[in-house]
Amino acid sequence: GSVLTFHNVCYHVKVKTGFLCCKKTADKEVLRNVNGIMRPGLNAILGPTGSGKSSLLDILAARKDPHGLSGDILINGTPQPANFKCTSGYVVQDDVVMGTLTVRENLKFSAALRLPKSVKEQEKNERVNQIINELGLSKVADSKVGTEFTRGVSGGERKRTNIGMELITDPAILFLDEPTTGLDASTANAVLLLLKRMAKQGKTIIFSIHQPRYSIFRLFDNLTLLAAGRVLYHGPAQNAIEYFQSIGYQCEPYNNPADFFLDIINGDSTAVAMNKTDEIYTAEEHTEYDRTLAEKLAEKYSNSAYYQETKAALESISVGNKKKTKTIFRQITYANSFLHQLKWVSKRTFKNLVGNPQASIAQV
Repeated sequence: GSVLTFHNVCYHVKVKTGFLCCKKTADKEVLRNVNGIMRPGLNAILGPTGSGKSSLLDILAARKDPHGLSGDILINGTPQPANFKCTSGYVVQDDVVMGTLTVRENLKFSAALRLPKSVKEQEKNERVNQIINELGLSKVADSKVGTEFTRGVSGGERKRTNIGMELITDPAILFLDEPTTGLDASTANAVLLLLKRMAKQGKTIIFSIHQPRYSIFRLFDNLTLLAAGRVLYHGPAQNAIEYFQSIGYQCEPYNNPADFFLDIINGDSTAVAMNKTDEIYTAEEHTEYDRTLAEKLAEKYSNSAYYQETKAALESISVGNKKKTKTIFRQITYANSFLHQLKWVSKRTFKNLVGNPQASIAQV
């Protein structure tokens, strides 16, 4: 499998504030000195809303504007190739499937665009059938995915179809943005069990997640905890509770570890509450308190054995990378020509028009 490493990643964005006449541009820090190693297995990025987890995921997947971005991202010790976006898989939070097409047709569309022309039609169909079987979609393969107006497959089957569209190229690294959003507890669990199966086959799976239940959390191999753009923990998921105990935060029996970590970050846990006075904070002071708490926790992590171990592993990888030059302009190469892509997109649009004429006419 592939090993993805990131070294001193910092990310800043320009934010416009004020009204039309007196607009000001402020520099907002999204991520600060983020380091880590993502090995084959399930790598979870956990954190509250606004912690920078989706930004980190997009940066690792080479899907962020490089302006305001610094640091190095390496794949097996070498810089990301120019067409990394095309060779890796990225499952977005919102659906990319066409509701008027069947599960098989959506997967065929992905195969037609993402597999090179040198792959024969029969081989593409075999790959589609293999994905359908692997994801347990055989029963609904020829059922329409469904739209807001027409009934289709279930939420879990829809999510698996989304994952299948990215698995067509058999990527070594698969990214997922909050894969459990909008799914009920048991369906979310089934999706993560599927990802765990794929991870055991040697895939490096990196995903952001907000608040997983315990049955999902225990599947994680590696955990990255973020708050206010800082890393609070990066290491084996099962050692995280032990680490927080070592810095003075005791997890209560029967408490979900993921909830416990988020409570610490938000300053809401029993351990934190014991140390807090009964002061009432304004919204602004509370944000400032969260930031200072995140900085304190980040400082404690930077002095821990887990950080020293990660830093030592990253330094040994960086030494080998220094000899390799990094090109400033990187040309992206696509698997198929523009005309081939246009043909398949037009074909899909026509099928959608026939399958859902009311919505298509309304859009026109």
